Amino acid sequence: VQAAYFLTPHHVHLENTRLAAGHGKHILMEKPIARTIEESQELVQTAQNAGVQLMVAENYRFLHAARRAKSMIETGTLGSIGNLRLIDIKVEAFRPPSSPWRYDATLTGGGSFIDAGIHYVDLIVNLGGMPTQVYAASPTKVHRRSEGEDGLVLVASLPNDAVAVFNFSRATSRNEDREYVGITGSKGYIEFKPYSREITFENTLVKRNIRLPEAHRGARDMVREFRDCIRQERPPLMTGDEAIKDLAVVLAAYRSAAEGRQVTLSELLPD
Repeated sequence: VQAAYFLTPHHVHLENTRLAAGHGKHILMEKPIARTIEESQELVQTAQNAGVQLMVAENYRFLHAARRAKSMIETGTLGSIGNLRLIDIKVEAFRPPSSPWRYDATLTGGGSFIDAGIHYVDLIVNLGGMPTQVYAASPTKVHRRSEGEDGLVLVASLPNDAVAVFNFSRATSRNEDREYVGITGSKGYIEFKPYSREITFENTLVKRNIRLPEAHRGARDMVREFRDCIRQERPPLMTGDEAIKDLAVVLAAYRSAAEGRQVTLSELLPD
């Protein structure tokens, strides 16, 4: 055995890392990397000290729709990015519980946002850049079994004066889930659903649907990347440091919602 993939509750991620690193095993750790910045930094340092690879299993980095969107942004197809609009609304509060530990804020580090909303936070960081500051508010809770929040609205200031707005909920009473990402640039606009095999591009002259390969929820490419980074002895696409960025945005959103103010990311990740 050369490596281990941990799909475990958040509060044992650091313990998992110590165990695997202590036996010289490479680590694929389920997101979020940890509950706090301090835990996550110790987790990264533990892997580094042991000389093993650490990759965080953020499958949204490997979705074909997200990769195509990133390519279109980087090649200038969209021009200068102005805003990102993201929606992730599901009805989980009305479904039978699957993992009761997810309702314990001490074990998870929060509520639904750190557990599920972090996927879309990674889209913001990956496609729009690391936020400089965030403002967040949490609506009235519907999911009474959970100690943490079941919804959150996030506004994030991004590099080059771009803005991201993310509406997240696990307590909608709609019959259908809704997921959506829209990115507006000076030359065009794209929208997609993360797991979709299609991305739509349009500007004032054209509108076209771009077909994509089957993504398998990003899992195949994610595991392949973990294997390849071990074989090639190179950093993975989703390093521990990248995962810490996602966690910092989540924790900044929590602080903003709790204190009713705008929070700068430098408060959590000082230079």
